[in-house]
Amino acid sequence: MRNSAPIALLIILLFIPIQARNHPLPCSTSCGDIHNIGYPFRLKGDPPHCGDPDYELYCDNHNRTILNFHAGLYYVNNISYDQHLIRLVDINLAAGNCGLPYRSLGLEEVMGDGRYYRQYFSPHATFVRCSKEINSMGSSMVPCLSGNTSRVYLNYTNYMLYDSDITSDCDIIAMVLSDHKVDQLPSSYEEIQRTLQLGFDLRWAVECMDCRADGGYCQFPTQDSSRFHCSKEDDYATQLWNAILFLAYVFVIGLILFCRYILAPLVIFAFLLHKCFSSRNRIPR
Repeated sequence: MRNSAPIALLIILLFIPIQARNHPLPCSTSCGDIHNIGYPFRLKGDPPHCGDPDYELYCDNHNRTILNFHAGLYYVNNISYDQHLIRLVDINLAAGNCGLPYRSLGLEEVMGDGRYYRQYFSPHATFVRCSKEINSMGSSMVPCLSGNTSRVYLNYTNYMLYDSDITSDCDIIAMVLSDHKVDQLPSSYEEIQRTLQLGFDLRWAVECMDCRADGGYCQFPTQDSSRFHCSKEDDYATQLWNAILFLAYVFVIGLILFCRYILAPLVIFAFLLHKCFSSRNRIPR
């Protein structure tokens, strides 16, 4: 009986977060310009029933709401509970200062997190350090990070860059997620800098974490949807075995239909034909 107590306590502790997601209690706090912070978000220090611990924010000394995401620090500029969107901006880039982001963040880290997601083709601003001057990127050079031995450029694209996408004289040193609402991508350093000050959106789906914890994966009908379908991902051997069983089933059904509707009538017809000819041969002349 004594050994069962820790097991029961562990089950209760695992069950409470799921219950909290299914039946969140009303709770609302604020920090600076961000008012009515509610489920799934909570502020650090809020009562335990407020929000989800996986979506915890905190209020800094300047009364700014901050999200710590993958060891990066981001100001929260807005939360849309209708669209399940949170607008973030890197704390090092929010004021338009020259320099690198607090921490590099690309789409792969977001999609692998489970709490948030974005469109598969998302704009990225990529900081690239080159050993020599790249004339085609001259207008996007970062002045405070460039010197005589190397130059740093800020490249803005509609997708995530990899080392294989850039010249061998350059290396990627950091990247930032971004959003832009115009057809023309920013090209100069000043334009990209202003775009990064606006931040980027992440969409959340709380129940998706429970799906992933249960061995499934979340399928969203559209990139702009917060609703998803939890699907189980079978391994290759299971899929192969299911395919073999399906083909065997189709073969057996096909064989039965062939024997009943094609082979059987032919046999009966041949038997009747043989009987007919046999009876005619027995008629005396």
